[in-house]
Amino acid sequence: MPRVSDQFRAARRQAVLDAASECFLAHGYRGASMHQIIAATGLSAGALYHHFPGGKAELVSECVRTGLDGVLEAISPADPRTEQPQEGFQPDAWLVGALEQLAASPRLARLLLITWAEAAVDPAVAELMGTHQETLRSAIDRVFADWAVAELGLAEASARQWVEMFSQAVLSVLQGWVVQSALLPGFDHEAYLDYARTLVASDEG
Repeated sequence: MPRVSDQFRAARRQAVLDAASECFLAHGYRGASMHQIIAATGLSAGALYHHFPGGKAELVSECVRTGLDGVLEAISPADPRTEQPQEGFQPDAWLVGALEQLAASPRLARLLLITWAEAAVDPAVAELMGTHQETLRSAIDRVFADWAVAELGLAEASARQWVEMFSQAVLSVLQGWVVQSALLPGFDHEAYLDYARTLVASDEG
């Protein structure tokens, strides 16, 4: 019997995750059934459970983890290779760019929304969500503190105090966009960008 390569197993596992993720996005984590997921993969139940013996709970955890990693990659203010600010970093440009990234990737925005909902009732998802939220918050704190020292002329202690407040405001803007764009009829994306720019400008002052 021919041996299955690690590359093939990894590709098959990723294909299952992709199919499961689409089911979760369409029906929610609780609404999607294993029957739907199995049908979406085109595999037998045995083949799916071979790759994910933990069944739906394992699929939810992996989809949440990989999805949130994608969100971090899309909107983090730090270069993932160096953990330093992106070249030419400016707070207002970064925040608007992060919102534009979310607007250009409705899948990411919906993923965040359904994951927040699931985190309210599933401790395992809440733990994953908290870890990724802290990673994003740490990147914002680090990058904005360095910028405040270099561009605003603040001492390091003052910069830390400033960024503690500012990063909370920034996270609120990001979270507010996700919720409002999904739930409010007639949501005005451009007006929200203006609001974000105004917030950053007022806090910089």
